[in-house]
Amino acid sequence: MSGVRTRILAIAFVPSLALFGIGAGYTIYLSDEAGHAEDYSRSMVDSLSYSENLIGSVEQERLLSMWQLSGQDGNPKALAEARTRLDKALAAFDTSGKSMRKIGGQLQEKQAEAFNALIHTQLPALRLGIDAAAVPTSDVYAFYTALLEGIDNGGSKVVGQNAPTIATAINDMITLKLVQSIEANSRGSALTVVAAGGNLPPALMEEFRNTVGLYHALLGQLVNDLDGPDVKLVQDLLAGPALAQMSTMEDALLHPAPSKTGVPAPLPMTLEQWRVAANTVSEQLFALKRQHDSRSSLSAADLAHDRSRAVLVGGGSAIALAIVAFAIAILLANRIIGRLRRLRAETLALAERKLPETMRKIDAGEQVDPAAEAAALDFGTDEIGEVAQAFNRAHTAAVAAAITEARTREGVRSVLLNIAHRSQIVVARQLELLDQAESTQEDPALLDTFFRLDHLATRERRNAENLIILGGGKPGRQWRRPVPLMELVRSAVAETLDYARVNTHRLAQVFVLGTVVADLMHLLAELVDNATAFSPPQSRVDVTGNSVGKGVVIEISDQGMGMPAGELERVNEMLSNPPDFGLTTLSADSRLGLFVVAQLATRHGISVRLSDSDYGGIRAIVLIPVRLITTDPPVTDHLRDRVSVRYNPSGATGSPALEPGTEQPFSATESGSRRGR
Repeated sequence: MSGVRTRILAIAFVPSLALFGIGAGYTIYLSDEAGHAEDYSRSMVDSLSYSENLIGSVEQERLLSMWQLSGQDGNPKALAEARTRLDKALAAFDTSGKSMRKIGGQLQEKQAEAFNALIHTQLPALRLGIDAAAVPTSDVYAFYTALLEGIDNGGSKVVGQNAPTIATAINDMITLKLVQSIEANSRGSALTVVAAGGNLPPALMEEFRNTVGLYHALLGQLVNDLDGPDVKLVQDLLAGPALAQMSTMEDALLHPAPSKTGVPAPLPMTLEQWRVAANTVSEQLFALKRQHDSRSSLSAADLAHDRSRAVLVGGGSAIALAIVAFAIAILLANRIIGRLRRLRAETLALAERKLPETMRKIDAGEQVDPAAEAAALDFGTDEIGEVAQAFNRAHTAAVAAAITEARTREGVRSVLLNIAHRSQIVVARQLELLDQAESTQEDPALLDTFFRLDHLATRERRNAENLIILGGGKPGRQWRRPVPLMELVRSAVAETLDYARVNTHRLAQVFVLGTVVADLMHLLAELVDNATAFSPPQSRVDVTGNSVGKGVVIEISDQGMGMPAGELERVNEMLSNPPDFGLTTLSADSRLGLFVVAQLATRHGISVRLSDSDYGGIRAIVLIPVRLITTDPPVTDHLRDRVSVRYNPSGATGSPALEPGTEQPFSATESGSRRGR
């Protein structure tokens, strides 16, 4: 069964466990978010680095390829270098594009498949056609444009679905807009080369017009989208001479000046001059993109680090809080358990030491002040303190009840002693009168009646002495000198009701100290009375004795029904440790004779024990210790032997006849033995 400490900890453990679970769940969530932010940041960095090189390579090859097909002075060596550069960029596609495909999912996988189909099946054939001048310019433009669209398609959707924060999404959307502006500018440059040769089909002319307008519009939007150093680069680009030269060339191609002769007006600059300006604008756009990408990458990395720190701080704080809460619960539980243990220790000390000591004082008749003996358990005003106060009140009530019981018991004893002493005075007066009547009476019949009355009065005197013993007093009979054991036993037998059934065998020739004679005689009389009372009327009771190492043993054996083992054990325990006599000791089946025996035996250190006799009845074994006996004969003051007298029918007094038995069954009344005391 669980204790209070376990229950308190269980109560505290439930919310702590819930808090721990919340902290762990929050930590896992933040950890996933941080991992996603870190993966996204890493993927974007890889993708930007990869796409910049790839886009630049495609644009360069497209420009040189269309230049060569336009019929103008191409540069085969530069075109070969551009193709080599693109092949290297495409070779890195499988490894560099994996990170982007990881966060882009199925959309990126499909686009990657389409892109691979373009570069592995169509690109080699297209290059052969360009070299043989067997491919239309529009097809070359469409292929490379589709190749770049395959790189960029779905970028906005990927960003919108996977960007960890809105700020990251905005930065990445601006990056995509920069890529679009670079691509639009590159397409415009490629179409400018063809348009300058006058070979641009109408469809491509329309595409040229739209492309030029698109990249100029995107540059204007970037002024509003970017901030800080980035917007400064855009403003410098818009205000720079390179973009102005490109715009002049584009306007001349899109809106040629009318000629009266029908010959086209000359271009405002040579293609070489335009190419220098176009390269400058392209480099500025790529520089703008790299700068913005760098800042975006740093921002994404910072975000990932912030998320990681949030995992450590947030989750760790929640878990630490749960642990601290449980530790506080353990501390509080230990304090409560400590107070309860202290309460238990002080309460046990109160119950096992102070209260028994108070009871001892009360039983000894000492004056006890209830206020001074009151318990003083002080444990505050909370529930534990209330329990301590309840113990205080219970202790006070117990002391008060003990005092009341002691007063009641003392009153009962006083009543018993008062009644006993009154009865003893009456019986003593009665015995004196009977003694006088016996000494002057010669009529055998009356003398026999007087003897019977004398015997009854003697038994009544023992009953009065019982009350005195139960009340804690001492009987009035006393002897100054030792008395022979044989005479003491005979006198004890003479005080019993059925003395004629008792056979007293030869006893040890020792003398009992006078201070013990009255109590020992009373003790033996009670045991003999019990033996005759609890055995068949026709049976006999044997009193035997012998000297032993520890003193003298007297055995009283009857032929009754005996006692159950449990009852016999209980009676022997009572004889060894007699309880305090009080109202609670009395019951309907109380054997006051045995209680008196126990009191007298304890008073003088005499051992009394009951056991089964050889005849199935009870044997009472009385051990008189050596210190209560002596072998030196006294000068006088011993009990006088008296025997019952049987008178003849004629009424003449004859010699006394002895009762039958192996020994003389001394069953005299106490009338003679009262003298000389």
